[in-house]
Amino acid sequence: MKIRCREFDEQKNDFARMWDFLIQDYADKKGYFIWTIGRLGDWKYGCWNEKKCFPNFMRRNAHLWFDNFDELIGFVISENCDNNFTVFAKKGYEFLYSEMLVWVKSSWKDREGKLSTQAHEYQNHYMQILEKEGFAKVGQNEIQRVYKLSDKVKEEIVLDDEFSIEDMLVHPDLMGKAVLYNNAWHNNCNVSSYDLLRFEYNRESPCFNPKFDLSVVNKNGIHVASCVAFIDYKNNYAEIEKVCSHDEYRRRGLAEAVIRECFKRLYNEGIEYAYIGGSSNEAKSLYDKLGSVQSWKWFDYSLTEA
Repeated sequence: MKIRCREFDEQKNDFARMWDFLIQDYADKKGYFIWTIGRLGDWKYGCWNEKKCFPNFMRRNAHLWFDNFDELIGFVISENCDNNFTVFAKKGYEFLYSEMLVWVKSSWKDREGKLSTQAHEYQNHYMQILEKEGFAKVGQNEIQRVYKLSDKVKEEIVLDDEFSIEDMLVHPDLMGKAVLYNNAWHNNCNVSSYDLLRFEYNRESPCFNPKFDLSVVNKNGIHVASCVAFIDYKNNYAEIEKVCSHDEYRRRGLAEAVIRECFKRLYNEGIEYAYIGGSSNEAKSLYDKLGSVQSWKWFDYSLTEA
């Protein structure tokens, strides 16, 4: 079989091909998937640093492999134009891992810092190849949890009367959401016109739906906790992302409440499972409060050879 590879080319509909690849990847692997479509959507539409704002970002940060029928069978991708990357191979094409890693070491070797990646705990074969190619396990990255929504909707949502939960479809407050994000992740409440453009562009992701962009809002209309769900309708699952709380409203159960409301809305949409990942102690503590679930570990690998 003739296999070829090339850089990402938007003119050849590569983003859509990668999108379809991830949908099929989940269908093949279920809970052992590598990325959700929401994460790929953020790769293109999440301009969270200046490198991602240049037209050549996607071309420089994705390399694709094809079979002799021009079917996408694998790719490597870097989310932020840095030294961290992820490798994907279609089921039955895992033999490409070595070739892909060799390509990464040759083509992205000049990126600042040691080349690094992550491996799912089920990827024993991939981890062996990583070590063969000079990568070493350096620790655990995060825990990924899966919640069966038919179980979760039976559980109570606890929220004080001074708060309500709103979605961005009925209450489209982009500024309020941007202020919350900047406070939660950047320790400031200043929102520039550029920030608003970035937030607006991020919502062009094909799997973004404003009715699943939820916030806990206080009586003054201030967004104090939030989460967003990205849905893969073909596989009947969602990933809950961008969970955060305003620094003046933490440890009050607000993030837990908004996630539980998201569970309820997803279940009413007919979605069967929801995934949440996190690595910080705060995230682990929060997600543990949501109940016993099945979970998987991710491990960090860094290149050790010269």
